[in-house]
Amino acid sequence: MRYITSVERIGREQGLEEGIQQGLQQGQSTLLKTLLESKFGTLTEPYQQRLNTANVNTLCQWGKRIFSAQTLDEVF
Repeated sequence: MRYITSVERIGREQGLEEGIQQGLQQGQSTLLKTLLESKFGTLTEPYQQRLNTANVNTLCQWGKRIFSAQTLDEVF
């Protein structure tokens, strides 16, 4: 078995953390898109782009707004 240096271990740990964050973002984005489309219909490309590029905290804020929003603009 090959020895792994502390620098390699740190790099792997950072890569793992980034992968977890990307997975969370993608999952929340997909769920939010599904909820928005259920309430408002098919999303246009600009809204889909916003979902795909938003961070996890922003997606959570938008998700909370779904309950009271009457329009897509009120969510975003």
